[in-house]
Amino acid sequence: MATARLSPTANLLRNSRLFALPQALTPPPTPPTSRTVSESETATLPHPIRASIVTPASSLARGDWGLKRPLPTKSTSEKSSRPVVRINALDTFEHITDFESAADHTVTLEKFQELHMPMSLPAKVNYATTIVPRHQSPFESHVDNTHTSQGREVPGARQFRHSGPWLAGQTEAEFQAYLKKVRKNKPEIMQKLRGYFVAKREAEQKKQAQDNGADMEALEPVEVTDEEFQDYLKTLRTNPSSLGPVVFELLDLPSPPAVPSYRIGGKYYQSPGTKLSSAEYAVSGPPKTHPSAGLSYSRSHALIYNHPKHGPQTYQRPVEARILRPKGRFKGKTSKAIAGVAGIAVEDLNAMTFVEQGAPAGLAFFDASLSGGAKYWVTPIRASVDSDGRIGLASYRASATAKAPYDIDSQKKPGLYSISDVARGGQRVVPRLDGQRGFQADTEEVARNLMKNLGS
Repeated sequence: MATARLSPTANLLRNSRLFALPQALTPPPTPPTSRTVSESETATLPHPIRASIVTPASSLARGDWGLKRPLPTKSTSEKSSRPVVRINALDTFEHITDFESAADHTVTLEKFQELHMPMSLPAKVNYATTIVPRHQSPFESHVDNTHTSQGREVPGARQFRHSGPWLAGQTEAEFQAYLKKVRKNKPEIMQKLRGYFVAKREAEQKKQAQDNGADMEALEPVEVTDEEFQDYLKTLRTNPSSLGPVVFELLDLPSPPAVPSYRIGGKYYQSPGTKLSSAEYAVSGPPKTHPSAGLSYSRSHALIYNHPKHGPQTYQRPVEARILRPKGRFKGKTSKAIAGVAGIAVEDLNAMTFVEQGAPAGLAFFDASLSGGAKYWVTPIRASVDSDGRIGLASYRASATAKAPYDIDSQKKPGLYSISDVARGGQRVVPRLDGQRGFQADTEEVARNLMKNLGS
């Protein structure tokens, strides 16, 4: 069979890597607020919006990235040993290629995959207790469904995406535009509502026959007249608590947040029980991507970490976390400590349980004397992706049992004559080095210790 011959242009586009690049995603919107929001233009976005591009070493030496023009080596290969770029504009008005480094998201992905963490459905973590929410994989068949999946017809099945929008996250203009779309489809919606009413009458007829002991196979099909259907519509309009579940079912809308306590006593359009795969999605909205976001495809954390010398271990190798912000008051409020784990900012879960004797150095206050910044070892326990595409990572401070097989020592606290003691308000007396000659040995020892601590 002869193959179809392609034109040179079609063959070029088919073999082009640039032509296969996906379109850029929409940047995450700024949350609506009346306060002044100060953001950095160079800060790392919560999730990537453009694809990362790499090139072989042979092409990298020539600056060839498969684009319209070569990229300068001063900004790519000479700046990083593993250059990865993202293209903002292939050809600008000045006839240049606008690009930037994509190592921020690329390296974060590699660091996260080294944690060997399975993705879980979002769940609220209570910082006041040590109870960790149960792991629930987003790949289970009863929760990994959309509005087009066949598995959502199974009783008890849940889904992470509906065909209708999340009304709680829409603006007034978006809501009015959705109302216009619904009004155009009114005949189809009324037909679906009629079928919904017929199904309800059939269920009532079967239940009544079952209670009376009648033959279930001898039941006749239900026929609904126009008058009965109009009476049913009037009943729904006068009862918002009954109309709400029907509207959410017909339009396939995600469940909204819970009704505030001060409105429970009044009339409102009640929504049915949420069909979303996680209860957190009803508060923050359905996810924009799959709940795993493609970060990991493991269903559980049932792994055995085999140490070459000590054998199988209960805990994986601890990860070193950098303290980005210590505990204290931030913007007039008492804040938790923020640590960086595998390129992800994490709230410290043990911040409330740490005591002064057992807290890592630099967690309670900023300590400028620590070499390389304050760090401590943690054990990741849970990872999930929220509705906005942000990675939520929960970790506990690594125990002595987890650190023992790897000979890991925690970062030592500064000495007695360090800068941190002065900043903390402790030892403020500077030892005198010009004392009597009889105390020359003591002063030399004090001076030696002081210079040693300052030098370290």
